[in-house]
Amino acid sequence: MTNYDDWAEIYDEIYSEYKDDLNFYQNISSDSESILEIGCGTGRISIPLAQSGKAVHGIDISTKMIEIAQIKSSLSNLTFQVMDMRELNFKQHFDTILIPFNGFQSLLTVSDQIKCLKSIKKLCHKNSKIVFDIFFPDKEIFDQKNSNYYLVSQKTQKSIEVWHKTNFDFFNQLIHTNLRVIQLLNDENPKVSYKSFTLRYCYPQELIYLFEISGLKIVNMYSDFNKTLYETNQLVIEAQII
Repeated sequence: MTNYDDWAEIYDEIYSEYKDDLNFYQNISSDSESILEIGCGTGRISIPLAQSGKAVHGIDISTKMIEIAQIKSSLSNLTFQVMDMRELNFKQHFDTILIPFNGFQSLLTVSDQIKCLKSIKKLCHKNSKIVFDIFFPDKEIFDQKNSNYYLVSQKTQKSIEVWHKTNFDFFNQLIHTNLRVIQLLNDENPKVSYKSFTLRYCYPQELIYLFEISGLKIVNMYSDFNKTLYETNQLVIEAQII
């Protein structure tokens, strides 16, 4: 698993403006009293959910991410905790369990993915909802040269450019990504930093199998946060216990 402590200081600079998924996760948990967000990072999803009055627990394996999240919010109905998603340690059930922003894919082996799903099952009651989003590579990504950086994000207000290049381990279904982040600060020389992470991608039929052998079932599978059903390389999953 990638060491995301290295990402903590720059994470909000890159991703704080990403809100494509926020309304979806707010709506799908609107009838829930207790919510667990797995892979909460610095609280991009957890904090807005808690601001609506929900009891929210956010967990992340990165100590530094959790430290930043705790600084950003002091809401009494929101707790942040360092925890491994493969070994969830709670003495309660949750109405909704979320893994946003490809967080499930930070598990790099099938055995770790199953361990996570079985750990989630223990925290579910019969009406609990399990919701997360992932992606799998499409032809456009596969066709990119692994020696080249490609521009994926440009934020003019903050003067940040994010470039990436990827290498694939096809046998293990791993995507090794290197990011080059360029920050333009007050007309000075740009600040350039490099970050890397690895994700494991899953295809739809594989996900169905992983859930079933973990005692869970997928009840809905969408291609975007508007719940449309056309075929893309994005998947939004709703599941529950069998």
